[in-house]
Amino acid sequence: MSKSDMVVETDMQALSTEPVFESPRDRARFRRMPGFSAVDLMDASFHDHHFAPHTHDGLMLGIMRFGVMRFMREGRTHTVEPGGITVINPGDVHTGGRFGEDRLVYTGIYAPQSFLEKAGLGSDAWFVSGVVTDPECWQLLLRASAPGVDPLAGQEHLLEGLFRLGRHASRGPGREERACSAAAARALGHLEAHYGERVTIDDLARIAGVTPRHMIRSFRKATGLPPHAWLRQFRIRKARHLLETGLAPAEAAFATGFADQPHFSKAFKQLTGTTPARYRLDMAA
Repeated sequence: MSKSDMVVETDMQALSTEPVFESPRDRARFRRMPGFSAVDLMDASFHDHHFAPHTHDGLMLGIMRFGVMRFMREGRTHTVEPGGITVINPGDVHTGGRFGEDRLVYTGIYAPQSFLEKAGLGSDAWFVSGVVTDPECWQLLLRASAPGVDPLAGQEHLLEGLFRLGRHASRGPGREERACSAAAARALGHLEAHYGERVTIDDLARIAGVTPRHMIRSFRKATGLPPHAWLRQFRIRKARHLLETGLAPAEAAFATGFADQPHFSKAFKQLTGTTPARYRLDMAA
């Protein structure tokens, strides 16, 4: 069966609930899974946007609706079409964006490890491939994440979909564990404690007790990202929490160490696909 046939045969009611976006080119909206407050959802419609390299603490799934996505995960390039599911393990460095002529529309599901255990996915579940093709699983996750879905039905579909997804997981060690040297740990600890402050490579090298070049290599080996990219991502995560409490974007930018609101807005959109103001409005709904 072709992927186009799978799309035709799927639950058309779920597909018909495609979110309506304000911009015809790039738009993303975040929301919480009804009944499962630990699970975030993102509805995305992209034409130009391409995510900068980043990671997630939990499992990230992309439920492809329309268009084609090309993304890099841990150094390997993947392409996924409607009917496919992108799978990003916790800690995987990845990118992503539209590929081809058509706009890209998908729904992202962000599930922390604590929640995954409810669906039978333990801490040893690991996805070797960045793309899973399973029509039944895709339909379940599509229905679960459809805007306006009945909360009880959505919860059932999500748990069933994740359980089925687990059939595609490997058990045991996944990606080779990143080695975090003592030097990298000292640098990471400093950034986590002082993320809102100005810091230089020389500062981190001095704290780590190694040369700047050694510190950068050790940091990347431990996190998959260079220090500046890791710090930007950490600041955005902190800012998201502040925006969810109702803090204004300008205040969130100042609290998380950004030079000004334009720099903050640009970094926020690069990593989330939306603006701080839109995210604050979405999560307050």
